[in-house]
Amino acid sequence: MATLSREHHGPREVLNALERLAGGYGPECDRVQRDLGIAESQLRDYQARLGKPFPHDDYTSELTTLRNQLKAGLSGAAQEPGKEEGPSVSELAERIKALKAANNVEATPQRISQRQLSAEEPITSRIRRKTEAVSTSDPAMESDVTLEAEGVRTQASMQNSSLDPPRTFQERIIRERQRTDDGPSPP
Repeated sequence: MATLSREHHGPREVLNALERLAGGYGPECDRVQRDLGIAESQLRDYQARLGKPFPHDDYTSELTTLRNQLKAGLSGAAQEPGKEEGPSVSELAERIKALKAANNVEATPQRISQRQLSAEEPITSRIRRKTEAVSTSDPAMESDVTLEAEGVRTQASMQNSSLDPPRTFQERIIRERQRTDDGPSPP
């Protein structure tokens, strides 16, 4: 038969466990008190608004009436006999515009356009733009921009070559010969 082992805890261990339990209740009580305060203030706000008319009710009902009249006028629906003729379509459109202008329900937030920094623009695009600008303005400066572009390309290829995996001796020689063949000819 298996015997059940019982651990006997001393009074100190029991008191420590009770103290840990009791210590956890303090912050929890504080959190519940804050939540209760928020809920009570929300309830007061809701009760204060209960039974009051919607603040924009007149505006929405007038706008709806004008819109319906405008729809009827644009559809070309025949007037009912015995009814006087209402305002024209252009008058209705003007009244809607005036009503909207007079009742700005909520201000629309202004969008802040993000300016594109020059660092965000690719280097090739900047070189092309400079080349096009110079070619249309001064042909003498075009050679300077072209030399600058070649320098940037050389720097980029050197940076890329440092990222490339190591090459064999033969591959490096072939690459070096290609560079000398592609390079500017001596004067």
